[in-house]
Amino acid sequence: MNICGTRTGSRRSTILLRSFIAALLFVVAWVPTGWAEGITRVGLASTTGAAKAYVALHDESALAVLDTGGNRVLGYVPVPLGPHGLAVTPDGRKVYVGSDQLSTVSVVDTATDRVTAQIEVGPSPYGLAVSGDGRQLLVSVWGANEVVIIDTATDRITGRVSVPRPDRSAISPDGRIAYVGSASPDGPALAIIDLTKPAKIGSVALSHIPSALSFSHDGTRLYFTVAGVDGVHVLDPVRNRVVGRAQAGAAPYGLVSIGSAHGELVVSQARNELEIVDPVRNILSGTVAVGELPYGIATSADERTAYVTNEGSSDVSVVDLVDRKVTATIPIDNVGGTPREIVVQPRLNVSPSNADIRLMFPSAGDAPTSRILDVAAASPAAAAGGANSPMWFPGTPGSQGPGQPYLPVSPTDPQPQPIWIFQFPF
Repeated sequence: MNICGTRTGSRRSTILLRSFIAALLFVVAWVPTGWAEGITRVGLASTTGAAKAYVALHDESALAVLDTGGNRVLGYVPVPLGPHGLAVTPDGRKVYVGSDQLSTVSVVDTATDRVTAQIEVGPSPYGLAVSGDGRQLLVSVWGANEVVIIDTATDRITGRVSVPRPDRSAISPDGRIAYVGSASPDGPALAIIDLTKPAKIGSVALSHIPSALSFSHDGTRLYFTVAGVDGVHVLDPVRNRVVGRAQAGAAPYGLVSIGSAHGELVVSQARNELEIVDPVRNILSGTVAVGELPYGIATSADERTAYVTNEGSSDVSVVDLVDRKVTATIPIDNVGGTPREIVVQPRLNVSPSNADIRLMFPSAGDAPTSRILDVAAASPAAAAGGANSPMWFPGTPGSQGPGQPYLPVSPTDPQPQPIWIFQFPF
């Protein structure tokens, strides 16, 4: 047996293989940016396979993207100035965000986390609501004194209805009727809109300006809060009469209906707590202390978890509604924005990829080595890296652990140029 010959041949094969890999890495590293992006850029997906949540950062023209499985910030999606009002389609594929300092509604593709369209609706679009079947988006255009109806399949306007100073809204489960809070100079009210026409068909006069609205799952009740009243009001949409009021904490804000198992969710901004309201018995059935100055509420698809944005502490409280306690707090103040509205994907929208792609950034500062971030693709979307990247990522130089790259801390920080490396099984 020629042992020496075998070893020599093996060593030559190893050298050739290493040379081939080195040459391949050199070529991949220096190909034109556009070509590399078009071939290998992948979207930032939840590493846990869980749904993503989106938080409007009002002072920073961005949406924070959260991994609800790992309870962490995945990145940031830049949007037009003054994001105010969020809505997500039932299939989880689109997030709509208004811009109260401009006149557009942005459409975010959740597979790529890119803004794919801008819908011109009029000055200062505020409240957004999506119908249960996902076909219609309702936009309250404060500056134009009207409500705009958008077909989500085409993202085109299909109707406009005049409503003085419209704000938050709620659509009935059957998608036929919408109630819109109106801060009309003639008196606050709930405007009633028939979405099938579309036209305003009535109104419910109120003594205070309506703040948040939410239908019960079966559509037999409309719950709403008003400014200056510490309670959740109950409206019978058949008779259009207020039939009850449940006591709530001081300065109630935000409102989510989660069914008979838990009741209605509302936050008390004065008490810094999430409150669970039983509108049948008209009592407060439970409270959970959250962050400072809570604002928005969203729930997981199974309604076992609530996510509360906190303006004062710039974070999100994750609340277990079964045990009624905060299980995690997600800081999202990396870019200095104020967290307000929040939505959670009802269903996941991912397209698995067989590519095993790693994204390597040059090391930060004087560190001699590079760090590698797994971007195991869950969709063929755009990810980090490159000057035209649609997302920013939190982090500070020198603070990362193993396998975590240096990532810019704000939209204005320079993006490092990525080097794309393909892993091949040998």
